[in-house]
Amino acid sequence: MAISPVNVSRISQNLQTNTLIESLRGTQRDLFRVQAQIGSGRSFLAPSDDPVRAARVLDLTQSLRRQQQFVSNVQHGDSFLAAADSSMSEISGLLIEASVLASSMVSNLTSKAEREAEAEVVSSIRNQLQIVGNREFNGRYIFGGRNVTDQPFVDALGGVAYVGDLGEMFTRVSEDLFTAVNVPGSRVLDALSDQIASDVDLTPILTRDVRLEDISGAAGGRISTGVLVFNETGGAGVFTADLSTADTIGDVADTISAAATAAGSTLTAEVTDTGLTITPGSDVTVTDQSNGKVASDLGIQTKDATSAAIVGGTLTPRITRLTPVDALKNGSGIDLDSGFIVTNGADPVTIDISDARTVQDVINSINNSGTFVLARVSDDGTRIDVFNRVSGTSLTIGENDGTTATDLGIRTFDTATTLSSLNFSDGVTTRDGLMDLQVVAKDGSTVDVNLDGAVTVGDVLDMINGAATTATVNIKASFATVGNGILIEDSTGGAGDLSVNFADTSESATDLGIFSQTSGTSTTLVGTDVNPTRNDGIIGALIDLEAALRNDDTQGISKVGARLDELRAEVIRVHGVIGARSQAIEAKRIQIEDSSDVAEIFLSEVQDLDFAEAITRMQATLTQSQATMQTTPLIMNLSLMDFLR
Repeated sequence: MAISPVNVSRISQNLQTNTLIESLRGTQRDLFRVQAQIGSGRSFLAPSDDPVRAARVLDLTQSLRRQQQFVSNVQHGDSFLAAADSSMSEISGLLIEASVLASSMVSNLTSKAEREAEAEVVSSIRNQLQIVGNREFNGRYIFGGRNVTDQPFVDALGGVAYVGDLGEMFTRVSEDLFTAVNVPGSRVLDALSDQIASDVDLTPILTRDVRLEDISGAAGGRISTGVLVFNETGGAGVFTADLSTADTIGDVADTISAAATAAGSTLTAEVTDTGLTITPGSDVTVTDQSNGKVASDLGIQTKDATSAAIVGGTLTPRITRLTPVDALKNGSGIDLDSGFIVTNGADPVTIDISDARTVQDVINSINNSGTFVLARVSDDGTRIDVFNRVSGTSLTIGENDGTTATDLGIRTFDTATTLSSLNFSDGVTTRDGLMDLQVVAKDGSTVDVNLDGAVTVGDVLDMINGAATTATVNIKASFATVGNGILIEDSTGGAGDLSVNFADTSESATDLGIFSQTSGTSTTLVGTDVNPTRNDGIIGALIDLEAALRNDDTQGISKVGARLDELRAEVIRVHGVIGARSQAIEAKRIQIEDSSDVAEIFLSEVQDLDFAEAITRMQATLTQSQATMQTTPLIMNLSLMDFLR
């Protein structure tokens, strides 16, 4: 069979026209695209042009912007640390100046006038330290902790109070890394006293609404969440209780009971004062699913089947700001009605907590009392810590004819106070085998007291009362019910004076705060609180040095000089911490900038246009367009005779 060739010349006029027009449109479209690419410098104009590259560009752009923000954070943090570093250098210089001055004034050859003149210099150094402590950088206080908007050091109660925050300010330097960029003034100038020490354990009673995160488990750690597996032999068989969403210990008990009911078991769980108690419906084991440990954390893990009640291990709740006051001390109760007396400096302030319902209410009452005292829950969640914010004052907390301060564990002076901690840890001077103090009753009879072996203030009271019994003198030693101090009550009926004196030149009476005398009809002698809390930091030391110089107190000057040397060592340590942080953040800045450079290179490779290749493409498109334009008339102008030839 013969094969005839296709006569291509018989293409319709309409098809030729459409084909030529579409060709022109395509070349114009390509020409527009390449011109737009050259104008924008981008390899594609819309994500739809190249979805894969567009997604990569988005990832790289977001990463680059994050890194740029990290660089900005690091630069700000580095500048903040540099300002702190410079300020620490000034503080070190001022401390050296004060220390040298103290050393030069110790000599007995120094006159009182010279010391009074140098006291003015010390006052100037202290003022300059306060100015440095309140230094700002870009409108933010360097040493204010996390509160960088308020002045951290203020004049208060005749001293200088640190009212800044105790935390540190952090900046984010990578996806999962934050670094501190300041040190609070409480550390820089040691501007906070030690907490009031107490052996009172305020651990609250366990109740259903205590959150799991606020409970120490039976093993002493945090309580994990997971799935408990119950296996009732002869009962409901195996069923599980998923505790992953439990928030409180009450939720745990309810979830276990609900899971048992759903499985057809009569097993129940309840919260007691010490933990969980599981009451089985039949022999049961309680274990964890897979590698969980919630059963052991709750102290209810039971591998041997039992039908007896399963008493869980002891769960210890921690104090939080929301802990009810009546739950403290294992629910034994706090005297809320009496209140307590806070004295910081001269004027006592009575704190009323009769309306307090939570620990936060108690803390707010103390912190808002105007005494510049800081109260907070201790880090281990077992007590309330109280600090003196003021440098230059002594803080005491006593009773207000009740037991509130003692119940809360914040009384500064009580029967459990050790003698070694009194008088700012100078203790009480006693002499073995000799009498240490003498009580002279109103009827003239005397009681000589030997304090050998006394460890606490309670021991002193017992020894005074024991000596009075032995001497058949009707006096009694106890503790003051208002304020603080040892109370001596005289029931002898005499008309003379009641007094506590030295015995054999011992100064124990002074050390105990009871070297005193009453006259007239008074039958009670109230001592003073010799266990106040004060701030022994830099500003407090300078205040003491100034006072010692004005009082011409050589021993006091020497003592403060030794403190200044110790404080200088701490300043050097803190300065080193700031320097180390500055170096670390500088290294991080370099690392981030290098990463940003790499990201920019990758981003350029993905989205930036290859201009040489684009210009070549544009030239080829132009040539194609011109060729189409030149051939179109030749094709479209063919006549009928041309077709018939």
